[in-house]
Amino acid sequence: MARLGPPSGDDLRGRLAAAGCSPGTFLGLQTPAAAEIAGLAGLDWVVLDLEHGGVTSADVGPTVAAAAGYDVSVIVRVPRPDRSMIGWVADQGAAGVMVPRIESVEQAREVAGFFAYPPEGERGVASYTRAAGWGNKTLTDLPRPVCMPQIETPGALADVEEIAALPGVDALFIGPLDLSFALGVPAKLADPSFVEAFRGIVQAGKAHGVPVGSIAPSDERAQAMVSDGVDFLALGSDGLWLRHSLAASVEALRTTTHKKGT
Repeated sequence: MARLGPPSGDDLRGRLAAAGCSPGTFLGLQTPAAAEIAGLAGLDWVVLDLEHGGVTSADVGPTVAAAAGYDVSVIVRVPRPDRSMIGWVADQGAAGVMVPRIESVEQAREVAGFFAYPPEGERGVASYTRAAGWGNKTLTDLPRPVCMPQIETPGALADVEEIAALPGVDALFIGPLDLSFALGVPAKLADPSFVEAFRGIVQAGKAHGVPVGSIAPSDERAQAMVSDGVDFLALGSDGLWLRHSLAASVEALRTTTHKKGT
């Protein structure tokens, strides 16, 4: 029987933990159709970016619904580690929530508690939501959304072993640019100090059975990150792909036109 509703947190856990490197991308262009295109391109998941992208909370539900038709898991990156925002995103049917700016294991422990209903956690309970099948699902049997803290600050890097070991933390996401700035090597992703920190986060995840992912701005960086052992990888973003593809086509056209005129 076909699944009714969007992929769940358990579906996403399986995709991130499967053999090989699970592919995804970031969405920030404020169009749910981008999630459909991602599915047609063969991606497993997308990250709807409420921290840096152009999308807003009004785009969450429509994107989850659009992605469901293509069996794409939606991860929402929230703007901040906020209980009410994380709970609301979960109610919209997101399979996972990426949480930026984690500063310590204590904060990560608190955030992990926002993903489960009482008595295990602090998530508010409602049955009239997309996550609950608009009242058609048993709340006690609902899979938790994937809890995905970002490791991108000095505090999170120092506590990464303890964060990876926390109950309720399902995956780690390395924010490469923020991490490089925190290490004092802005955007220098080949710098030895960055590479050492990146590999250390990956190893902490592997030691505790927690998938680790990141975002690659180029094919070259993607290959390097896969070699370093990431389990899932965002291949740029919808905006970057649009610009890169158009720029390449424009350059090809101009080159051809120039040759005709000579």
